[in-house]
Amino acid sequence: MKTSERILAKLNNLLIMNYETEKVYLEALELATGDNLKAFFRERGFERNEFSRQLKVEIIKLDGQPKKFNGLSSNFDKKWHDFKTLLLLNNEDDLMDVVVALKRLSIEKYNDVLREINLPLSVCKLLVKQRDSIYSNMNAMKRHEEFVV
Repeated sequence: MKTSERILAKLNNLLIMNYETEKVYLEALELATGDNLKAFFRERGFERNEFSRQLKVEIIKLDGQPKKFNGLSSNFDKKWHDFKTLLLLNNEDDLMDVVVALKRLSIEKYNDVLREINLPLSVCKLLVKQRDSIYSNMNAMKRHEEFVV
């Protein structure tokens, strides 16, 4: 597989991951009862929608075809069920642990793509910006958790 094909495949995998994460956040928004939790899921869903839009632009610039969203994969389907259960039980602490795990998974996937050789500079800058946004949000959640406890 040529480097450009490998990069496009990995970018499309990131795109799908962002579609799935957005869907989990937006479905969690529908079930959330507290205003703070609703705002959190709305913001995170919007963020992932923006990430997807930006990734599609980069994929097209590299003469690739962005993949379409076809529903949750089995991995994300399990995460959605975890979210749903914790939301229905109104267990916000464990729910935030699942969110942090989801963010860690996202960061790992971004780092995997960023290790690619010959990654175009515009793609590299975008991925670093998106990854750092996820990381920053995760750290803000942890700081908030420390103050609440």
